[in-house]
Amino acid sequence: MTRSNPVSPLQLQVGVPHDIVISAVLRKLAEHEPFRTYSLAIMVNAIMGQLQNAANIMGLRDGKLAAYAGWLRVHKVDAEAWLSGQRDMPAPDWHNADAAISTIIIADDPADLRTLIRGVSNACANLPVYRMRVFGETEQKRKPITGRVQAGL
Repeated sequence: MTRSNPVSPLQLQVGVPHDIVISAVLRKLAEHEPFRTYSLAIMVNAIMGQLQNAANIMGLRDGKLAAYAGWLRVHKVDAEAWLSGQRDMPAPDWHNADAAISTIIIADDPADLRTLIRGVSNACANLPVYRMRVFGETEQKRKPITGRVQAGL
């Protein structure tokens, strides 16, 4: 009788701007829609901002990147205007923002999304976190949730 090994738990940590981390995140994004079709210049710029400003959560399993979430720190008034379609995605204000817009959430295993989103909520405690989903060419913006400290993270 063979016994299957249980899946290792997802370990969350904040990514840093190191060559190996940057490479791992870009490779992982290239495996997921819609990111695989985005320009490399756009993706490198977005990822570098998230890594340099601790605006990300990496999900590691057995030492390998299995999930990633990244966001922009923005002003709430700008996020509200973006949500209502009155403006394009606002530029980040990494140091004086009072809101966040989640721009990337990916996981190899959909079962890891809950843990990853809890990590984002924890990292953005007390901030409204605006979200969007992209299905092919369709972008769906969602009302914000309020980040909060998560027990056990």
